[in-house]
Amino acid sequence: MTILKTLLLFFAPINGIIILVILSILLDTGFGVWRAYKTGQDVSSKIFRHGLIPKMISYVVAIMLVYAADFLLINVITHSVISIDFLFTKVIALVLLSIEVKSIDENFTAVKGYSFLKKVIDLVMKAKNIKKNLNELNP
Repeated sequence: MTILKTLLLFFAPINGIIILVILSILLDTGFGVWRAYKTGQDVSSKIFRHGLIPKMISYVVAIMLVYAADFLLINVITHSVISIDFLFTKVIALVLLSIEVKSIDENFTAVKGYSFLKKVIDLVMKAKNIKKNLNELNP
């Protein structure tokens, strides 16, 4: 029990990152089920057991291992160059989140016929151009 409490305390600073990654996996799974339903594919509990659980475990373990390496070794080195704590843990989390967002977008595109990521990027670019034009008009 003491070992479990120690581990929970050690990984407490990355609880938010772990929860965010788990939520992204669950959201991706939800979009996958939605895609399967809309395209008439079968969804079974076997798919969940062989897909969702191993993915969740591997992502969480990867984040925990990188955090441990970051805490014990890497953070000291990177902190001398850039003042962001646990940079590699955050980078790994962003990579995993980007994989899930891309998968969600693929499922969305398969059902709706267009990419929501492309729509968001286009919207940001339009807003950027509007801001640029306003700055040119009012120097």
